[in-house]
Amino acid sequence: MTEENIQIGTSPGPARCNSPDEALLTKWPLAIALVIMCGFAGLVLRYLTREHATVDAFQFLIPWYSFARDHGIGALADPFTNYTPFFSYLLLIAAQFDWLGQPLSLVKMISAVFEFGCAIVVAQMVWRTTRVLLRASLAFCAVWLAPTVIFNGALWGQADSIWTFFTLVSVTLFMRDRNGILPFAVAFSVKAQGVFLGPFLLGMMLRRRIHLAWLATVPGVYMVLAIPVLIAGRSLVSVVGVYVDQANTFDRLFISAANIWIFAAGVPYTTGVAVGLVLTAACGLALSIFIAESKRVGPEFVLLVACASLMFMPYLLPKMHERYFYPFEITSIALSCINLRYLPFAVIAQVDGVMSYLAFDRGIVMALPPAALCNTFLAFYLVLDLWRAGRGFHFPKLAWLGFAVSAAGLLCYLVVTGSGWNMSPAYLIATALTTAMTVRLLKESQRASTSSEGRRA
Repeated sequence: MTEENIQIGTSPGPARCNSPDEALLTKWPLAIALVIMCGFAGLVLRYLTREHATVDAFQFLIPWYSFARDHGIGALADPFTNYTPFFSYLLLIAAQFDWLGQPLSLVKMISAVFEFGCAIVVAQMVWRTTRVLLRASLAFCAVWLAPTVIFNGALWGQADSIWTFFTLVSVTLFMRDRNGILPFAVAFSVKAQGVFLGPFLLGMMLRRRIHLAWLATVPGVYMVLAIPVLIAGRSLVSVVGVYVDQANTFDRLFISAANIWIFAAGVPYTTGVAVGLVLTAACGLALSIFIAESKRVGPEFVLLVACASLMFMPYLLPKMHERYFYPFEITSIALSCINLRYLPFAVIAQVDGVMSYLAFDRGIVMALPPAALCNTFLAFYLVLDLWRAGRGFHFPKLAWLGFAVSAAGLLCYLVVTGSGWNMSPAYLIATALTTAMTVRLLKESQRASTSSEGRRA
């Protein structure tokens, strides 16, 4: 049986064919060629955008790099970034290659290294689950060239690929029935947003009866990674208070993420923070309990609930940036390569991410409401998928065509009209069409195939 004949709705095991060795030999040249071409294309894109600078680059990234370069190892004694010590070490390493390019280019090189690592981990996830080399190579290319990945690192020089890399390593270890708590601890030690994987982690610990004492490794790893800056003379209070300072940086419920808080502009700040934390904690606990008690097994299920955790947390929490959906956008690519039924999740996540990035990069703030609406439907259908454990899949050509046309039309309209708020009839129509086609695509793509179920029975 060929790959195309496999029922896509089930959790796939090793690819079934008459001669696996022969199939691998015939497909590996195409897979390798695809990786080489896309890998080169990604390098070209990153080279062409190496000097693209945002306000954050001028205010933070370039000064941080310059301080690390000018002070050398002595820079560790000062809190010259508002990130954890791990990022300071990476800046010091990058400064050793100062002769290679401009400061911003070298900062972006840090992101590119971990983006490449993310692509490799995702390809490894897909390969171990499906044993289909072409799918693994497509997964690598999709992550390496994903629009949100290019925006985040190549254009903005942000560091989200760093903590996402360790998050992915944690997930892939759990997919292999191994303990992934240590890489989770490293992800949290890089950035507090690593806690988005927390509900998944707690659920897997309860499910596999991993002792809760393992949670002590999270602060333990943070302190171990902080040893060099403590030796250099930085105060313990400064090191421990990094996340507290970050949490107090903004006093707005909505910053730039396409989540529910874009629709809650009139809610007082303190009330919104309290409600958001309670709502997120309740959702996270419910997801953990679901993971612990679910009878579903296999690496696909593990990846699916990891996606849910990485989606629900930034969607429900206030004070979020658009960049915090980054790990969900990447894990959804892995999930779609393992099971094509989830392809709409990956595509819609990328479209919503691009609209969110445009809101900051180009000042096109009207891109955020439709992105938030589509993310709302994405979260809703993700809950339904977990609850119902749907298995069927078919390729709804009209739904895909409608979504592609409406999303492209909305993006073109936003780019042409430029920055600011524009509640024109054309905008309202484009937004309504895009959200409607998002719903239809998700619904049609996840419709159970009763005839296939009957044949299997």
